[in-house]
Amino acid sequence: MEKQGIRVLQRLFDVLSYLSDRNDYAGIKEISDGTGISRTTVHRILGTCEENYVVLKDDLGRYRLGPRSLEWANSYQLQTGMAKLARPHLKELLHDLKETVHLFIYEKGEAFYLEKMHSYNQTGMDSRIGSRVELYCTSAGKAILAALPMEEFELYMKTVNLRPKTERTETDEQRFESSIDEVREIGYALDDQENDLGVRCIGSAILNKDGYPVGAVSLTGPIFRITDEKIDPLGKRVLATARLISYQLGYSSN
Repeated sequence: MEKQGIRVLQRLFDVLSYLSDRNDYAGIKEISDGTGISRTTVHRILGTCEENYVVLKDDLGRYRLGPRSLEWANSYQLQTGMAKLARPHLKELLHDLKETVHLFIYEKGEAFYLEKMHSYNQTGMDSRIGSRVELYCTSAGKAILAALPMEEFELYMKTVNLRPKTERTETDEQRFESSIDEVREIGYALDDQENDLGVRCIGSAILNKDGYPVGAVSLTGPIFRITDEKIDPLGKRVLATARLISYQLGYSSN
């Protein structure tokens, strides 16, 4: 009975994750095909979720995430406290640099979007609060990896598959480790079209009082605005913002 309950929960999470990854409504057949869960089970899960406003259904019988999921997301942001601390610094970064700014949280070996502040300028990148990011091909992820204790980083390298997300993703293990060494030296990481073609991101890790990475800040823009000569000054500014947030979390560089 207990195992059956766990299977039902896993299917519920699979359905909600599928809807979270979409920007539009999805029908039962589409969800079933996308998750591998039978239509009957999908229908039953969505019925319960709709009753509790976890999902909403349109006139065509299609579903999307509902307001209850936003309530959970807001509650999570409040509980972490980091978003509240970071927000003034993110706003200043957005105001000064006129590029989209992201805040990430790092927990249990995974990084997730926690906050996003849009620039009026287009970035060419799709990012959603709560979605997971790969560590090896994003600026925030690489900045976090560089800040990890060496034994944790080595364990990550033993388990990760450096699968190419674009033609510019670094897939050679030795070159990747060398790039992380460079991040440790300069304090910020560059994603040079490694996750999305045409997009550059610059990220720096947020550290807690023990110097452990608990998140990251990143700046995102197209390659024609974040040009080669701008990378270092922008990187130093992103690093400074990450450090300000880190100091508020109790971090000291002394």
